[in-house]
Amino acid sequence: MKIEEELKHEFGSPQQRAFTNIIFTSNWVLNKISVALKPTGLSLQQFNALSILDGQPEKAATVNLIKDRLIDRMPNVSRLLNKLMEKGFIQKERYSIDQRVVTIKITLKGIAIKKIGRELIDDVVIDLNDEQSNLLNDLLEKIRR
Repeated sequence: MKIEEELKHEFGSPQQRAFTNIIFTSNWVLNKISVALKPTGLSLQQFNALSILDGQPEKAATVNLIKDRLIDRMPNVSRLLNKLMEKGFIQKERYSIDQRVVTIKITLKGIAIKKIGRELIDDVVIDLNDEQSNLLNDLLEKIRR
């Protein structure tokens, strides 16, 4: 459905329409992902943090590395990580030499729930073929230059 029909609004320029369409579609996709992840009890941010850890050597990273790589950069990463720790999906390790340095490591339980989350997200269908997806990626990256 066209964005004008969705929002019942006429836009002043194609750029205004594109900008609004990006925001509207982003929220639509985020909602789809949120619904897909519901059975895992994970938020998108929690899933993202687990994905970062799972992709790291030794399945571990510093808090700053996680903060820098999150898709949705948030100021309170510590609270996000504490929630994951309460669920048993990560563990924190402090270096004996410098107690200020904290390494976050994904647990086997965290790897398992992240895998389930990935499968659920992958089941969210976006009806684009590879060529269309590549074009969309190129255009979105051009906007961020």
